[in-house]
Amino acid sequence: MHDSHGGGMTTPGNRRGTAESIRSAFRDHGATWLTLPDGDEDLPEELRHAIEIFDAGERPAARTATEWLQNDAHDSFATSRTRVLIEGQRIAGYHSLASASVALSQRDRREIGARHVRVPATLVAWIAKDIHAPIDGKELLLHAAAKAREAAWIQATTVLALDAFDEETAAMWRQRYGFRRSAEDGPRERLWLAL
Repeated sequence: MHDSHGGGMTTPGNRRGTAESIRSAFRDHGATWLTLPDGDEDLPEELRHAIEIFDAGERPAARTATEWLQNDAHDSFATSRTRVLIEGQRIAGYHSLASASVALSQRDRREIGARHVRVPATLVAWIAKDIHAPIDGKELLLHAAAKAREAAWIQATTVLALDAFDEETAAMWRQRYGFRRSAEDGPRERLWLAL
């Protein structure tokens, strides 16, 4: 598996290279991570089609994640970076990361060695696996955590965080991956995992 930037700030000088990088990922027989470029005007047809057929399943959280990738991911470049895993000429899964912060309890701060109530975080704004993909969702989470650790080299990032879609989803994140509840209230439960 390799990781191709496949984008960044799209300028006239790099659009051709970005499009070719994306086409190459669809010709590759292995798994390739791509960063969605800014905007969708220059997306190669292969990627447009893969986005259209992406299907995370029927649960409400899954349907919402499918709709976000299909309708909003290409316009989110100012607030998050979306990376898609291309495998077998399909999108096997994706995650979208942003900067955030998380409030931790005194006990949690002691445990991870944080001095302040709010700690810097990489927020997994969106994450979903295609129901047809032969991968485990853990692969998507591990890639998101790896990107968060890369960011930690250039800016303070203490935890990986996410806002659970609903209680069922929150329970899955806590039980399967060890995420913890944060010390803050909000419309969705913010969970975190030390990096």
